[in-house]
Amino acid sequence: MSAPQPRSVTSRVLFWLSEALYNHRPWFLYPQILLAAVCIVYTVEKLEFLTSRDALVGGEKKYHRDYLRFKEEFPVQDDLVVVVESENTEKNRQFVERLGAKLGAETNLFTSVFYKGDLTTMGPKAMLFLPEDALKDLLHTLQEYKPFLLQFTRATNLISLFDLVNNQFRTARREENEQNTALVKALPALERIIAQAADALARPGNPPSPGVNALFEGGKEAEQQMYITFGNGRVYMVTAQAVSESLNENAVKRMRELLGATQLEVPGLNVGLTGEPVLEVDEMEQSKRDTALASIVSLVAVALIFIYGYNETGRPIKATLCLLVGLAYTMGFTTLTVGHLNILTITFVPILIGLAIDFGVHLITRYEEELRHGRSERYALEKAIVFTGVGIFTGAFTTAGAFFAMAATDFKGIREMGIICGGGMLVCLAPMMTLLPVLLLRGRQNVLDHQLGPALGRQAAVALDRRARIENIWLRGPAIVIGLIAGLSALALIPARRVKFDYNLLHMQSAGLPAVVFQDKLIQSSTNRSVLFAAVVADSLPKANDLIARMTNLPSVARVETMVDYLTEDQTGKLALLSEVKGVAEEIHFRPMDASPVNIAELGRSLFSLHGYCGLAAKETKEDPPLHQELLALQKAVSNLRSRLLMASTADASHKLAEFQQALFKDVRDTFQSIRNQDDHERLRDADLPPALHNRFIGIHGKYLIQVYPKKDVWERKEQEEFITELRSLDKDVTGTPIELYEYTGLLKKSFEQAAWYSLGAIAILVFVHFRKISAVALSLLPVGVGSLWMVGIMGLFHIPFNPANVMTLPLIIGIGVTNGIHILNRFAEEHHPSILARSTGKAVLVSGLTAIAGFGSLILAQHRGIRSLGLIMATGVTTCMVVGLTLLPAILNFLNERGWTIQKTQRDNARSTLGREEPR
Repeated sequence: MSAPQPRSVTSRVLFWLSEALYNHRPWFLYPQILLAAVCIVYTVEKLEFLTSRDALVGGEKKYHRDYLRFKEEFPVQDDLVVVVESENTEKNRQFVERLGAKLGAETNLFTSVFYKGDLTTMGPKAMLFLPEDALKDLLHTLQEYKPFLLQFTRATNLISLFDLVNNQFRTARREENEQNTALVKALPALERIIAQAADALARPGNPPSPGVNALFEGGKEAEQQMYITFGNGRVYMVTAQAVSESLNENAVKRMRELLGATQLEVPGLNVGLTGEPVLEVDEMEQSKRDTALASIVSLVAVALIFIYGYNETGRPIKATLCLLVGLAYTMGFTTLTVGHLNILTITFVPILIGLAIDFGVHLITRYEEELRHGRSERYALEKAIVFTGVGIFTGAFTTAGAFFAMAATDFKGIREMGIICGGGMLVCLAPMMTLLPVLLLRGRQNVLDHQLGPALGRQAAVALDRRARIENIWLRGPAIVIGLIAGLSALALIPARRVKFDYNLLHMQSAGLPAVVFQDKLIQSSTNRSVLFAAVVADSLPKANDLIARMTNLPSVARVETMVDYLTEDQTGKLALLSEVKGVAEEIHFRPMDASPVNIAELGRSLFSLHGYCGLAAKETKEDPPLHQELLALQKAVSNLRSRLLMASTADASHKLAEFQQALFKDVRDTFQSIRNQDDHERLRDADLPPALHNRFIGIHGKYLIQVYPKKDVWERKEQEEFITELRSLDKDVTGTPIELYEYTGLLKKSFEQAAWYSLGAIAILVFVHFRKISAVALSLLPVGVGSLWMVGIMGLFHIPFNPANVMTLPLIIGIGVTNGIHILNRFAEEHHPSILARSTGKAVLVSGLTAIAGFGSLILAQHRGIRSLGLIMATGVTTCMVVGLTLLPAILNFLNERGWTIQKTQRDNARSTLGREEPR
């Protein structure tokens, strides 16, 4: 029996699709498999992962334009910061020296390596960076130690050095003279040199020089002033930068390898890597791992829920395969339209797994129901596609509309998330509505449904009857159900009001992430140390001086770092002192150092003699306790070195000590050569700054950078706002990471709130177009409103805040939650009966809800706390919306239906005529 063709455009298109699928199956099978393979290859070759937060923010905002201009003027990368911590300052120094040498050798990855301010790296004006008092102290020290230094100049290796000392012991007289004074001055230096020689034998790797300060009394204090130290030498720091931003990830990976190698050489230290690039790289890497795990878990969980819900494997597996094809399409779509993923968009795969499988759930449910009623495959397919397809398409477009609403916001990362997920929903719809029906027409399950239809029908009837009895609990008393849910909603308002927004991005990172831990150590080890600073750019030195003077008085400012002070101070006194220092250094010239291996036997004899002389001298100096103790300390150091020589192989000891003595003598020679080469003719100019400082503080157009460091933790919103407000009162164009974080998190929160409103508006329009009734729009959105209120109430009850990651819930829950209402209203429009659980639609809503919960719930396994909280809140929200949709909405429909309210849905009548022939049940 023929029937008239469908009248509406939607019905005609769906009818044509079902006919094409049934009659031309290969057209929809093989091309899609090929296209999925092409998408995967294209994605692997072209898709990028962007770690920088700059990738999330568009350049149209003033604060970000200011930041981009700053980066153009000062195109250096953010610091990679190594924190070295122990109570042993010498071990700290050993570590940073060894690491610094390794970093300096890898110029392909690292630049601006800085861990100490010595003369050889700071250039011919290096000593003008010292305070005038420090120059006076240096002049006094050189004059005082001149006799000892003149003795030291005659040594060319460790053996000749110890022989000179032995000779001084041998020819020393009791009376005080210049020779005795030089020898006494030498004792602490000799003890440090010998101790570090013994240390060099015990450690692998190239030993560093003990440092020039080892030659002078009070060397430890001077050493700590030379290195970047905090907490009285308990914490040392090394900074370096990647050659370019694109190499940040490689630089972080290589830095960690070098840290591991250096820790083998100097064990027993607490060493970590931090800095903004490290936080960004670690966050992206953790997100990749978390998302990969969540994707696998959600895919398996969704398949198992599907299999368990339908007591079969064939059709759920087919739907899962079609989902994988859709995900491949989505990856290709993402690569083509956006080209990259960031910390927000990387989570799209588990999200789509939980959502897109719903298309297959509803389609299979209706197809299976018709087969078990005795209908043919063709009839069952056409009815599923036309009847249920209308709801699937509407649900897909409403959820996609919720995502696409994000594209209207001001936040680039959110726009990209909206494009990827919205496009992904529609792209995944294609294989679910084309490839899946083709696969459903194949297999023995169709035959079994026909053959066992009555038996399966009886089993299904038992299950339906059980669900119907449960549902009748709230259908018989709709007013009670409505009142009960209204009461629960009122109670949810109480904890919901406690839910705040946590702006601190560190709270989203993985718990115990080393980069965060060591950043905290920096802050704790010094009251004014942070890796974050605000950047103020001045066009001239007078303007810079004025800004510095005003900024240092701000309550929220700890300190400023700049070159302006050195470039503007009166250096007349320094230049005069520098001339005197150079005069003393000119008298000290060293013999060429010995580059040959150390003769261990000869060294042993020299040390034996030195050990004996120290013992004899200690006996003679008991009346002078300080000198007596110095001699005993030297004797102990000699004894330790001799023991190490006995335990080591001759070849290894010779090689290792040769490296040590060359490092020592070269360091001393280079330092005095640098002193002699210091320029004492004119004051410090811009061009005199060493490259590491010039590139950091002097712009390419000659502007001056002032780095302003906060007193408090500017990861926290209140401290951020205080710090930025005070700085903007002096310079409205202040920029830097604290400003970026402040504006970034504020814009992100605002954008997701906007996206939620846009999503709500777009969905309301789509639902109205679908049902042509305002009351239907309100009813479809009711589960979203009540479910969202319950979700926020649960968050308040368990003290879970919104944050920059889980605030994505706002637009998502609207798009996902409304689909339940659409499917329920669709079935009501078809049958004019409020019962849902006793129909296949109720089962489909339940299964699709569980699969969405599984998709988002898989994110709870993430180590990244932001992603984990997104999964937790979305799983909670989907659950509450589903519960409300399956209880409150049918109760209201029953209440309204008894009073004559209904939905006159055009597609209902059209769909009845799409089948071309009626088949009996």
